Amino acid sequence: MTSTRPQTQPSSNLPSPGPAWAGSLMGTSILATLSNMHGVPIVSPLLLVLGVGILCTLVAGWWHYREPGFSSQSMPQWGMTSMGILALGSAATGISGAVHWQLASWWIGAPLSWVVCIKQLQKFSGAPTFQWGLALVSPMVAATSAAQLASYVEAHSTFAAGLFHAAGTASFILALVTALPIFARCYVAAARRHLSIPPTMGGTAWIPLGIVGQSTAAAQLLFSEQVGAAYGATMIILGIGPMMYAARHFSRTVSRWAAYTPGWWGSTFPVGTLSLGTHFMSQTTGAVWLNGVSQMLLVVLALHWMVCAVRFIVWLIHERSTQQTPAPGH
Repeated sequence: MTSTRPQTQPSSNLPSPGPAWAGSLMGTSILATLSNMHGVPIVSPLLLVLGVGILCTLVAGWWHYREPGFSSQSMPQWGMTSMGILALGSAATGISGAVHWQLASWWIGAPLSWVVCIKQLQKFSGAPTFQWGLALVSPMVAATSAAQLASYVEAHSTFAAGLFHAAGTASFILALVTALPIFARCYVAAARRHLSIPPTMGGTAWIPLGIVGQSTAAAQLLFSEQVGAAYGATMIILGIGPMMYAARHFSRTVSRWAAYTPGWWGSTFPVGTLSLGTHFMSQTTGAVWLNGVSQMLLVVLALHWMVCAVRFIVWLIHERSTQQTPAPGH
C-alpha cells in the first residue's frame, strides 16, 4: 500500500509556496534592475524572465495552498509580496523602456504596501524580530517607484506627476516613522540578548538595511539635491553598524551551510537597495566614487544571490530525492 500526501500541505516543513518565498522575487528583481543600470550585458533580461517565473510560481502556490491568510502575523510575507511586485515592475520598465510595467506594478504593489504596513501596526506577535519591519518598509519601495513614475509622466500630465510625487512623499513618511522605531527596538533587544537569529535565518539580519538604502534612493528622487544628499549621507553613516552586524550573521549562515529557509533571501534585496541608493546619490552629488561604491555593492548582491540560489537548488534536489525514496515497509 502506498502512502498519500495531503494536497493542502507543502512537501516539507517550510512554508507553502507563496508570499513567504517572495524574498527571492525581491532579490532577483533588484539584481536585474542594478545589472541594467550598471551596464552588465545579457544578465538583466535573463533575471527579468526568471523574476516573472518566480512571481507566477508564487501566485500559483498561494492560489493552491491559500497560505498565508491576511492576519497581522502574516503581514511580513505580504509586505515582501508588495515589494517584490514593485521591484519586478521597476526592473521591467528599466530594461524594456515601457513605462506601463512599472505603472501596473505600482497600482498593485503600492496600495498593498499601505494596507500591510497599517495592519502590521495593529499587532506585533512574539519576541522582537527584524521580520516585523518587512511590512513597514514596503511603502518606501512604493515611494521610490512613485517618484520615478512622476518623472516619467511629467511631460504628459503635470497633474498626474504631482499626484505620484505626493503619493511618494506620503509613502516615504509612512515607512520612515513606522519602520525606524521598530528596528531600533529590535537592535535594543539584540543588545540585551533578547533577539535571537538562528543560522537558518541569518539573512534576515540584513532587513533593516532595506530602509537605509531604499529611503536614500527615494530621497534623491523626491526632494531637492541638498536635502537628498544630506539625508543619504546621514543614513549611510547610520547604516555602517547594522551592515557589520548583518554581515557577521549571514557569514555564519553561509560558513555553516545552514539548512535552507526562505530567510536566506533576506540577504539580497537590502544590499540591492544600498547599491541603488548610492547610485542615485552619485547622480545627485556628482560624486563618482559613490557610483563605485554602488558597483561594489552590486557585486556583493550578486554573490549573495548566487549563494542563496545554490543553497535553494541543493535543498530542492535533496527534497526531490527524499520524496522518491520509498518509505520502509511500503
